[in-house]
Amino acid sequence: MVDLRSLALDQLIQCCHTTTVTYLRTHQAGDDSYCLELFRRAVQDHDETAWAFIYTAYSTDELLGEHYILKWVRSWLNGRHGATIRSVFTEEEIVQEIWLRFSNSEAARTFNFETMSQLMSYLRRLINNFIMDVARRRKPQVIESATEQEAAHIEQLIRTVPDQRSNGVDNLMAEHESLEELLQQISHEIIANESEWLVFRSYFLERLPPRKLYALHPGVFIPGEVEIIRTRLVRRLRKNPFILNRYIQIVVLADEERLGLVFQHVILDGWSDEQLLQHYHALFSSPADLLAAKVQIVETLHSNPTLLQLLHI
Repeated sequence: MVDLRSLALDQLIQCCHTTTVTYLRTHQAGDDSYCLELFRRAVQDHDETAWAFIYTAYSTDELLGEHYILKWVRSWLNGRHGATIRSVFTEEEIVQEIWLRFSNSEAARTFNFETMSQLMSYLRRLINNFIMDVARRRKPQVIESATEQEAAHIEQLIRTVPDQRSNGVDNLMAEHESLEELLQQISHEIIANESEWLVFRSYFLERLPPRKLYALHPGVFIPGEVEIIRTRLVRRLRKNPFILNRYIQIVVLADEERLGLVFQHVILDGWSDEQLLQHYHALFSSPADLLAAKVQIVETLHSNPTLLQLLHI
């Protein structure tokens, strides 16, 4: 019998995904143990990659289509209470709230689910209870629209990004776009509130793991919230290729011209080595020089699982 707790995470994800897809196609239950272990690692071990998978698979349409949490939330939004609910929360905000309630629940702490059917039934009850509470109250409780004061505070945070000269972050300047300009664009188009900005700054700029954020900011985040916010930011960045590409080039690749060109034209645009050497022969004196740049990029990307998730690599 396979010891699931010692199984590599990528194998666990693959087995869970295969089992779930098979169930959705045939309606025949398979081995639930892989998915249950994945959920357990997310809520009990706070494994950010496990969180990213279950969030994406069970509450977005990216991997499985409209099923599970996403389907149940949308059924409420399209029902007779839909107008009331939409006046208070967006679809994404409801999904986030359900995951937060689950991660902070006694059921998640003890994790005694024996089947995925039991787990999904519990999540559906959380949705139903939350939606009915909103419909009864008919007023905002958790999330409010941003005010001018909040926006001004975010601008102030942007201006006071910690000095990272040793990592080259503070000195990164593109010819037409500086790091500050990139962060301002991110704050307007990607970041929705101060908690998201704190996660973005700490995780995507300072490369701090979620456990460090919990330690540095006690009482700010409930268990599982950092991982959920991180996954939501990843999805938003993927939906905005221009900002994503600039983030990779300016922050991850330190705005190094040679690496930026290879990343843009080889990895994103699919250029051949011959095309790149022909167009930028002044920067790459030989195929070996180009190969070294490609290896450096791959090693940089593979050093951070979030970057691989961002680029679908």
